[in-house]
Amino acid sequence: MTVVGLSEDGRLVSHIRPVPKPGPGEVLVRIAAAPVNPSDLARIRQVTGTAGQDSFVSGIEGSGTVVAHGTGFLPRLWMGKRVACSYTHQGSGTWADFMVTAASHCIPLPAGISDEQGAMLLINPLTAVAFIDIARQGKHRAIVNTAAASSLGRMIEFLARQKRIPVINIVRNARQQQDLLAGGSVYVLNSAEEHFSESLQELSHKLQASLVLDAVGGKHTQELILAIPYDSSLVIYGNLSGEQPKIDHRSLVMENKKVSGFFLGNWLKEGSPVNMLRSSVRVRKLLKSEITIPVQGRFPLQEAQLAVDRYLENMTAGKVLLIPDLRKAAIIGWEATRTDIHR
Repeated sequence: MTVVGLSEDGRLVSHIRPVPKPGPGEVLVRIAAAPVNPSDLARIRQVTGTAGQDSFVSGIEGSGTVVAHGTGFLPRLWMGKRVACSYTHQGSGTWADFMVTAASHCIPLPAGISDEQGAMLLINPLTAVAFIDIARQGKHRAIVNTAAASSLGRMIEFLARQKRIPVINIVRNARQQQDLLAGGSVYVLNSAEEHFSESLQELSHKLQASLVLDAVGGKHTQELILAIPYDSSLVIYGNLSGEQPKIDHRSLVMENKKVSGFFLGNWLKEGSPVNMLRSSVRVRKLLKSEITIPVQGRFPLQEAQLAVDRYLENMTAGKVLLIPDLRKAAIIGWEATRTDIHR
């Protein structure tokens, strides 16, 4: 099978490896589609130059069909079903023809959700669901959201609107600002404008927006902290600027402001199985009936580096997907079943 890993100089390259066999509690998924996400790029940077680079397979989330299973009730239950899935260890990833993963990291896809949309079901939608839960549990009256022109940003506002929570959307240029306003957003600020900080301070105090979701980092973080009301919370969940966040400690001490981090994997671990199930149902309904994630490009696995380059050129134009050769994957999958990997 084909997998996407790293060359010695850190570029994405395709390799040929044996089809893996699922162990207890695991399934083998024939991948149909996998997106390029900022979290994928962060994972690649983290692994580059380390001892694990040789065995590394890229791709955090995707979709496909379960074609083999290990022991356990859940693996048997998912057999033959289309699923959204995510990786479980460094040697597996969705940028491949096949991936072995824990059955608990799979969510069955309803008939109304395509493989492409299903490939993007986990990270962004679940993150948006988590943020709305954080807002409601913290009794925040309004939200400030950076990188608002992204797919995740639009999901956050959509879900917030359902709960009647106003969102101050922050974008980086006038075109994104006009796009969001044309799409029905009420509060949109352009961080490139001269009086952005003053406008954010005025609006956040007016709406009592005490929860900030920061995907940018760098000096932008300090600008946000200074502008938001007393007793606000800022959640860092990304670093699109590539710079370490700057934080004004005086605001934390004198104005009782708080800074925390968010990682979806931790949020899922901390929640109960019942809450995870409820979140999964909300995500499936979200994608099935109300939101379609735009796709700007599709690439074969052998062109993974080109796919990443395209995505970096314009991350708000839509997702970039990697699509394995399904005809080849089907042949390999048939051969794999003959080697008795159905345990």
